[in-house]
Amino acid sequence: MPFANPLALLGFSSLIPIIILYLIKPKPRDIKIPSLMFILDMERKEQRYQTMLKKIVRDPLMIMQLLFLILLTLAMASPYYVAKETVRADHTAIILDASASMQAEHPSRFDRAKDVATRFVSGKTSIILAKNVPVVALQEGSRSDATVALQHLRPCATTANIGDAILLAKSIIGEEKGAIVVISDFSNIDSDSIAASKMLANAAGIDVTYKQVGHDADNIGITYGKLERKGDGYGYTCNIKNYIDSKKTIPIKISRNGKKILSDSLTIAPHSNELFALSDLKPGATVVALQSGDSLAVDDRAYIAIPDVQKRRILFISENKNPPAKIALSSLPDTECTIVKPPVLPSFDDYDLVVIGYITKDSLLPGTFNDLASFVGSGRSLVVLASDDLGKIDTDNLLPVSISGMKGPAVLKTAIPTAFTKDIAFEDVSVNKHLISKSIDESIAVVVADDESPVLAYRKSGAGTVVYSGFGEGDPAWNDFHTRVDYPIFWRQIVDWMSGVREIDEYNVRTGRMYPLGAEQEVVTPTGTIVTDNLLFDDVGGYRIGDMDIAANLY
Repeated sequence: MPFANPLALLGFSSLIPIIILYLIKPKPRDIKIPSLMFILDMERKEQRYQTMLKKIVRDPLMIMQLLFLILLTLAMASPYYVAKETVRADHTAIILDASASMQAEHPSRFDRAKDVATRFVSGKTSIILAKNVPVVALQEGSRSDATVALQHLRPCATTANIGDAILLAKSIIGEEKGAIVVISDFSNIDSDSIAASKMLANAAGIDVTYKQVGHDADNIGITYGKLERKGDGYGYTCNIKNYIDSKKTIPIKISRNGKKILSDSLTIAPHSNELFALSDLKPGATVVALQSGDSLAVDDRAYIAIPDVQKRRILFISENKNPPAKIALSSLPDTECTIVKPPVLPSFDDYDLVVIGYITKDSLLPGTFNDLASFVGSGRSLVVLASDDLGKIDTDNLLPVSISGMKGPAVLKTAIPTAFTKDIAFEDVSVNKHLISKSIDESIAVVVADDESPVLAYRKSGAGTVVYSGFGEGDPAWNDFHTRVDYPIFWRQIVDWMSGVREIDEYNVRTGRMYPLGAEQEVVTPTGTIVTDNLLFDDVGGYRIGDMDIAANLY
């Protein structure tokens, strides 16, 4: 008889000390003692083996303890048997593992699973694909419906949530006399979730049968990857694992936008991992391909998407010649920053972003903020930095805050995390003075002082965005933010966010993720073109949504 947990049989060894203890334990006896010589004579006559047998047979407590340990050990070992018989039910729910590992071997495990599934098709059949989110492929179909449906099913590049698939099958069967058949390679599964779901199905009177397909296959694959910004470019690091019993040297090809740019190789010991890194990656679609020729191709490629950012034109208005904020903006990639001294200003229409730095109440000509309101309303962006006279200037209600005065030192905190405040330690900024302010309607305070004055806030105005920064343009009399290492990062994230450039993780996703589109639109996927309003990344490769390219990977 096979056991699900054969190591638990070692529990039988606990019987040995119990038996020994009972054998050496003296048995109390009621006897009359006429003399010491009588006792010695009696002990010589008593045979040792008879004493041992009597202790075992006559002590019920020992028998109970031994039986308890035997039954406990057998329960922990979980004995089971495989019944070679067809499931008979009024309604059969077939669960097919559609995860990435089911693409292994030739023919694939998934093809074998479909062959097995045909043997369990009944008069009423439901078919469920076990992806990371289970999908009903057929509900209460006939034999012919099930046969046709099985022919059109294919695996995807996600994980398999078999536990949830069993619960879904249970709800579909309902009160009928039903059975559930799970067909999988049972690779990288949550056994606890499956066991719990099976118990719930059994409690409802539904039999659950497991059928395993596939066997151990030779595989070398990319199990993890990380893309992160390195200066003005990006760096990529991935982990490659050798699941084979022998050392392998794997050729690696790197291509960008369909053209080969680099070849390399990596030697990996059996059942070991090695890191592979790329630096200074350029915008476009990059593919790292292992030339392993193993049984599972889906994990042999890593797809990387880096957006091609158009040059951003920034106008910086300030009474100062070269403030720290302007220096930080000028250092950004894909950015052209021009500084001008008011009151004579160029046309705003030539710029994507306007930053107002240090100004006095007499710096700007009347109507300047009215022109800026039109500029923002057309879809462009405005950043207004704190200065001493800002509260005295008529800003045409364009700011996301109303200013009422000046105050001394303050402690900052992040009120709402955003894309442009990521990894910025505002609480460590030393503030010497700040403007007393209050959020206006429909504005969002991101960073606030301990008196609840917004120090960083934004609001939508027409099709554009206005940001207020109470840090100023970099004056030590206000704070030391401009001296910190995360100051340039802050400006890069602000400009990216206002320019519509998303975080790099938004362009590189894990398979299994749902991506709401808001409305139906055409999407190019690795397997073809679809029209949807809610995109599921269920294949590895490149996706195109409008003019946005996204890469999906297993990790």
